[in-house]
Amino acid sequence: MKLKKSKTSKHLVLFDDSCPLCWRSVNKILAWDKKGVFHFAPIRDETAKLVLKNRYKELKDANTLILVEDYSTRKPRTWIRGRAVMRIFWLLGGWKKLIGWAAFIPYGIDPFYSLVAKRRHRFK
Repeated sequence: MKLKKSKTSKHLVLFDDSCPLCWRSVNKILAWDKKGVFHFAPIRDETAKLVLKNRYKELKDANTLILVEDYSTRKPRTWIRGRAVMRIFWLLGGWKKLIGWAAFIPYGIDPFYSLVAKRRHRFK
């Protein structure tokens, strides 16, 4: 899979494609993403390996949600777990930005994210 680079598509969400909850979340983000700024790739896909190859070696084997904000620039920002979810809300804008403020609380949402992540394969 080749990375698309455009003015409107800037953010890459890497997710577990074997997880039903993750797929539902991707579909919800797609429905809310009216500007088309998000791209998605499974965490075990070649796209993820390409993106994580040099910049994020410690994340290459992670089995969690990863947001690479402005992934096609020289200085992308990486968000993981609960903070990635909250940052996605922030980037979607509108009323969702109210939820997204939690991305700026260090590790504030991660315990809840971990609790859900342990059970994510049960959600069908």
